[in-house]
Amino acid sequence: MTQRKNYFIAKGMQSRFAGTILLLVFLITVITACNIYVLGSFFLTTQATLSEGQTAESMMRHFVTELWPRLLLLVLVNVIIVFIVSIMYSHQFAGPAYKLEKSIQRIANGDLTFEIHLRRNDSLKELAVAINSMLSRFRETLAQARTLSDDVASKLGTLGKDEKFSSLAKNAQELKTMIEQFKLVKDTEPGASSAETNNSKA
Repeated sequence: MTQRKNYFIAKGMQSRFAGTILLLVFLITVITACNIYVLGSFFLTTQATLSEGQTAESMMRHFVTELWPRLLLLVLVNVIIVFIVSIMYSHQFAGPAYKLEKSIQRIANGDLTFEIHLRRNDSLKELAVAINSMLSRFRETLAQARTLSDDVASKLGTLGKDEKFSSLAKNAQELKTMIEQFKLVKDTEPGASSAETNNSKA
């Protein structure tokens, strides 16, 4: 297996991902720094007001008592931030990936009547554009093939009584049946099929 030399391939997607990670690290750093500042201020204030009757041990015990709730709160806040950012960012991948998966299943079932539309901030737009281009090409090619198969089947049908052309007529009919398994126009668009056929003939 050859090692990939260029690690910066999808620049837009990789830049957004790196920016999200940097933002996440920045937020966690700011929250942690704020908590350290508050705890440090508390420690210095407690040390400055330490009376003669108090020992350093009692001060540290009091400090730890105040520290643990803040540490737990810090961990909880960081976990919540990471969770929210992860859900928001992963949705930009999970949503389009789910839609692309369903679209490919429709293509596998012979449905070529649709196009994939993603939202502005979604990822995998380049893949969606490529699939839409492929669908358009498939529709054009199959429409032309359907027109040709209809023409061939019609002409061979008139010669079907001749044994020389009977097998060809049968093959042409089978080809026509195979092409008709693909859905090229929506059912809600009456007349679109005939218009598409006329365009193909033109």
